[in-house]
Amino acid sequence: MAAATSETPEFTSSATSRSSASESVLLSVTDAVGTTLYASPQLLQFTGLSLDSLNAGWPELVHPQDGARVMAQVESMNESAQQYQIEWRIRRHDGQYRWVRTTGYPQLDASGQVQQWIIGTVDIEEARSKQGVSGEDFSFLAELIPQLVWTTDPTGFHTYFNQRWTDYTGYTLADSVGPDMWNNLLHPDDQQLARRVWGHSLATGDFYEIEYRFKSREGGYRWFLGQALPVRNEAGEIEKWFGTCTDIHDQKMQELALRKREQDFTTLANAIPQLAWMADETGSIFWYNDRWFGFTGTTLEEMQGWGWQKVHHPDYVDAVREKFRMAIEAGELWEDTFPLRRYDGEYRWFLSRAVPVRDDEGRVLRWCGTNTDVTEQKQLQEQLERAYSDLEAKVMFRTLDLEREVQELRQQIGKK
Repeated sequence: MAAATSETPEFTSSATSRSSASESVLLSVTDAVGTTLYASPQLLQFTGLSLDSLNAGWPELVHPQDGARVMAQVESMNESAQQYQIEWRIRRHDGQYRWVRTTGYPQLDASGQVQQWIIGTVDIEEARSKQGVSGEDFSFLAELIPQLVWTTDPTGFHTYFNQRWTDYTGYTLADSVGPDMWNNLLHPDDQQLARRVWGHSLATGDFYEIEYRFKSREGGYRWFLGQALPVRNEAGEIEKWFGTCTDIHDQKMQELALRKREQDFTTLANAIPQLAWMADETGSIFWYNDRWFGFTGTTLEEMQGWGWQKVHHPDYVDAVREKFRMAIEAGELWEDTFPLRRYDGEYRWFLSRAVPVRDDEGRVLRWCGTNTDVTEQKQLQEQLERAYSDLEAKVMFRTLDLEREVQELRQQIGKK
């Protein structure tokens, strides 16, 4: 939290310098789990509390009838990384409860995890029938958050873009307003899907969310998470849409790179001649390659976890299971040889190995295992062992014959 604390003075200065444009907006900044790092003077004055008191006793500010709903929102906020909005009653410094509308904007780090929340609370007691904040309040919040911000009328006609939009796209407000201009800035491969998803939200009023690539003023594309909520009047009719575009390019590139590595791994795993599988740190198997299913004739639903025992020979399965459990508990390489049942009922012998995959601290994350068909080798080994046994027997009998012949010869010589 050191970084967040060091940024607070700059944020405070910005908020103070614009107090004339936001005197009815109560601002705060919290960490990822809801601990307040900064509270504007307006918020402290409204509640009559200090920052420490606000952290220690904010649930007492909530109207009893709104407590469960607000707590559910807080829990949902902590579990998600999505913008939220809620109306509730807060106790003012004079003991009076006032209706307010609170909007939270998540601030994400490079890995897509919530680092902070910027929260704006507006007193709507006097005009609760009006949906949305005042023009000045809205403009302040729209310029404060790091996303591209936009609004449309109920038909989807864009009526507003914040400065960050202009800075990124190079389009002025006059260039940007309209029903479908924004779609022209999307990557050609994303335009059809974006138009369809947005059309669905406009037709149904459903929450709008999509990932797409937006063209920058320099001509390159970056991945954004587009989200929008409808703003309704008391009759439930949509008056406008409030939307944001959050830059997720870096985490998207990491996700795509990881997906590519997974695809390469799957291709390689399916190309090797062995049966292959992966298990979690407890030994519960969650993945098999295609050769496993082709050989056993089973499905993942049947085999996941410890279901692999179904295709083991009943004479060997108990010993195999026990040896595998001991290797898992010890975190040591596992090796065993046993028969597995093929899809046609025939048992074939396999040499099986599994190695633990560890993190930087040495903890086992998963197990990677293979089963190599050694039936022919085992049969050849058994044939060689039988041949060797036969040869030993023949040598022994021949030795006995020679000893008998020697004795007979000695007896003949003694008689002479």
